[in-house]
Amino acid sequence: MLFNSVTFFIFLAAVVALYYAFPRLRMYVLAVANAAFYAYAGVGYFLLFAGIVAIVYAISKGLGGSRGKLALAGGLAVVLGNLFFFKYTIFLIENIERALGIEFDFAGTFLDDRMILLPIGISFYSFQLIAYLVDVYRKKLEPSRSLLEFWVFISLFAHSAAGPILRGNDFLPQLRRIENVSFIDRRFKLGIAFLLLGLTKKLVIVEFIAPYVNEYFGRAGTLTGGEAWTAAYLFAFQIYFDFSAYSEMAVGIGFLLGLKLDLNFKTPYLSANPNEFWRRWHITLSQWIRDYIFIPLGGSRVANWRIYCNLIAAMAISGLWHGAAWTFILWGVYHGVLSAGHRLYRRLLKGRKVEAWTATRVYKIGAVIVFFHLTVVGWVFFRADGMQEAMYMLKQMAAIHHIQLTEETKKLLLVVVALYGLHLAESFIVSRFGKFIQAWRIRVPFVVRGAVYTIIATVLLAYLFKGESSSFIYFQF
Repeated sequence: MLFNSVTFFIFLAAVVALYYAFPRLRMYVLAVANAAFYAYAGVGYFLLFAGIVAIVYAISKGLGGSRGKLALAGGLAVVLGNLFFFKYTIFLIENIERALGIEFDFAGTFLDDRMILLPIGISFYSFQLIAYLVDVYRKKLEPSRSLLEFWVFISLFAHSAAGPILRGNDFLPQLRRIENVSFIDRRFKLGIAFLLLGLTKKLVIVEFIAPYVNEYFGRAGTLTGGEAWTAAYLFAFQIYFDFSAYSEMAVGIGFLLGLKLDLNFKTPYLSANPNEFWRRWHITLSQWIRDYIFIPLGGSRVANWRIYCNLIAAMAISGLWHGAAWTFILWGVYHGVLSAGHRLYRRLLKGRKVEAWTATRVYKIGAVIVFFHLTVVGWVFFRADGMQEAMYMLKQMAAIHHIQLTEETKKLLLVVVALYGLHLAESFIVSRFGKFIQAWRIRVPFVVRGAVYTIIATVLLAYLFKGESSSFIYFQF
């Protein structure tokens, strides 16, 4: 059930109505709503998901006992086994075949067509289950009090298909107070605003960009340098506006229900270095990678060379999490190298006179421009259909002196400039959001506000009823 569909908004309206009509039954309302949301995508995968949640819940009851390590190992085996089977089986088989120079015969088996359909949200709910198991084992989190509570926590339809990744310490206390949540007009309006913001990004901006991205990457092996750069720029904004749209709609749904979900993006293309970028991009995943991979590997408490290795290893795992392909792994390694390189760069500058210059506005602007382009280069690995296409595009992009622009690429590069301008405007508005809201309410007449709302709603409804909008990119992960 796509967030950008009429069906979903009918579903959401029914859930919100029942939620406020029956305060004492809210956990049951959400439990059924979550089940319906997943069953809509396929009853079989819903039953699998529900079974995994029930098994992990049962196993987690033994995390505090004398066999806590065994329970933790069992829980992680269930979660990772489920994830690896659906997401990495074909990738592993194909790489074994390539390494050994053989081809397995799967005729008559479920692997006959070399395809396993990926259950919706499997990567996100797997990471959430892993975090829960580890936190309960470490006694950083009070275990869930009931299977009902645990199911609602893990499966909440607002976020579990594509994030943000919720932590038990942040969300379980909210569920335990859920009967006391009252309807607050301002919070409800804020939820509607986030929903409209996300829909606008998805239906207007992303749907305009997507055909060009698909067309260019569809013929990646024949692109000129100008076309390759144009494709990479456009995809950078497609994936940002698409994923931030979903995340903001998730936050908006949370506000409608009186629940707080974390923002996943904070204008990441204004970052001046890798550390800043990962504090702004897919924030909940970045925090998960830090807490459950980077720090257990030794984090920053070890020798510098090991820190660099830890950064690269953590980001390689992040890349593999995104998809079962070497291009995703290379994308992760690439960002790991950028992070390690920046750490080494800062270390070399420390104590030198030139270090003070890095705090100037000129340096900051230059660093943002440079790092934005480094990020764009990385997106080629993420989006290309294969390694050969990615390397060809990067080769074309590297030949700067040979780049020529067609009339179409010139127009599309103007679109890219406009999109970056929107990104800057978004940063400006978000940083002063409270003031803008207050000015909007006080200084703008009610009639004008009503007219603006009507126009926005009409345009978005027109897009919704067209029924041609694509799925969110991160649904495939």
